[in-house]
Amino acid sequence: MRETPKPARGEVLRRRARVVVVGAGLAGASLIRNLPSTLRRPGETLLIDREDEYHFIPLIHEVAVGRIHPGSVRSPIPPLCKGRCDFLKAEVTGVDPAESTLETSSGKVGYEYLVLAAGSDAARPPDDLVSHLQLFWTLGDALQLRDSLNEAWRAAGRDPRRDRLTVAIAGGGATGVELAAEIAVLFQYLKRRTARRPSVEPRVVLFEAEDRLIGWLDRYFHEVAMEQLARLGVEVRLNAAAEEASEEGLRVGSQWFPASVRVWAAGMEISDLVRSLSGVHDPSGRVEVDRHLTLSDHPEVYVLGDAGLYEDPRHGPLPPTGSVAVQQGPWAARDLGRRLRSKAARPPFRFFNRGYVVSLGPESAVAEALGVRLKGPAAQALYRGVLLYYLKSRRDRILAASDWAMERSLGRVGFGALS
Repeated sequence: MRETPKPARGEVLRRRARVVVVGAGLAGASLIRNLPSTLRRPGETLLIDREDEYHFIPLIHEVAVGRIHPGSVRSPIPPLCKGRCDFLKAEVTGVDPAESTLETSSGKVGYEYLVLAAGSDAARPPDDLVSHLQLFWTLGDALQLRDSLNEAWRAAGRDPRRDRLTVAIAGGGATGVELAAEIAVLFQYLKRRTARRPSVEPRVVLFEAEDRLIGWLDRYFHEVAMEQLARLGVEVRLNAAAEEASEEGLRVGSQWFPASVRVWAAGMEISDLVRSLSGVHDPSGRVEVDRHLTLSDHPEVYVLGDAGLYEDPRHGPLPPTGSVAVQQGPWAARDLGRRLRSKAARPPFRFFNRGYVVSLGPESAVAEALGVRLKGPAAQALYRGVLLYYLKSRRDRILAASDWAMERSLGRVGFGALS
């Protein structure tokens, strides 16, 4: 076991580990769970995250409408490290590959191998729109939106103006589509179950700047999403980018859409930490990695999950999805084990395409899995099975499954479930 060097006078405390992992998301956590035995020793592996709990972001659209309790998507990080690695709660502000060090809010950290799995952030709206739109990317964003929807419903009971119950969502990717479907179902439920109904009809409008929804997936996903969203009463506007916003609504082209709730769910971007790395970056900031998921000029630095741009020989550039992250984490753990054993043979990373699934409300989804296309309740069952698999612990799976079971048996949905 290495001894931590004592800092010289005036020097910031410095820690060192053979392997340092930044980020406890899907990629980082799956790597930690699959560490080889040689790295499961004190001082060998260090996990750094700016929080001490992980939030399972794929379920926050259900938190926003009250179908999932916030506690069901919170997972503490320290138990993940028990018997596997050390944990440091700190913000990583810089990386110096030449010196094999990280700059953190707790001082410098040295490494022999570095794994950057810090995920991504929401792409922010243009500066002139940002103050009038709610972001939707974190658990905090979901709770803020839940409060906004609650207030909009109550306000509509006092004020008959139509825009009081209009929700405008900018961004027709998977996040925007899933959120629009959930809010539409929420409003349908509240109309049936609320004694004092607002005098205006709820309205959900989804804006997408391109000519189809979920554009990075097969057109089948767009077609099924359009069909189901129409069934739920969601208005979809294609080739419609938000150009102006205020506290009263959004302007798209020459048309003004009054809306009391305005949500930005348009895309993702990568942190400045990853953008600062040398190499080829795509427009979102993802950095190109080689066949071993490492930087070409610094093979000791792995970049996993959303932040890494990997071109698979069979599938082309891989998208920033959970399916990719949960395969890259265990693979990188095995690759580290091979390198520590000085094995010359290091097979490249290969992605197994299990398919993709997008939720379209509590009773429907659209999926393509292993070449089979599904929609409706069967796809929704697959969707929930996939998310239960991605959740990090037995506790998390039990909590999420219990929320879904209570919703089905008791009709528990909406703000009252969490008040």
